[in-house]
Amino acid sequence: MSRAQHTRISVAAVGAVGVVFAVGAATASAAPSVDVHGGNTITAQVSGEKPGHSCRIAATGVETPWRPVNGDGTVRLDSGPVRHGRHDARVVCENPRVGAASVHTVGHEQDVFTGQWAPAFEFLQHHRLEFLTPREH
Repeated sequence: MSRAQHTRISVAAVGAVGVVFAVGAATASAAPSVDVHGGNTITAQVSGEKPGHSCRIAATGVETPWRPVNGDGTVRLDSGPVRHGRHDARVVCENPRVGAASVHTVGHEQDVFTGQWAPAFEFLQHHRLEFLTPREH
């Protein structure tokens, strides 16, 4: 194999690897995620959302204000005072320039617990013993 052929094969291999990395990076752009917790209040940490969008916590009887997403794609949410017990909570985000048509749920709806026994109930749920947690709403 001549030196010119070897160089062309090397360039082609490097080019192919570059294309694989570029395609991988484009397809690896993760969807936004959220980490929701109970306790005294319902809190959520959103990451990977588009800067400039707004997010809030939504649950039965819980309506929090929209909070803007920071330039790094994160926003920290807190419900403030809520009734004690189990809540089916989710985080929704929207593009404020578009409005209601752009509202989307980040992650999925989760059972969270508030009140004195919230840490114990979340422990049971985390260890798949949720049948021991109260079902009242």
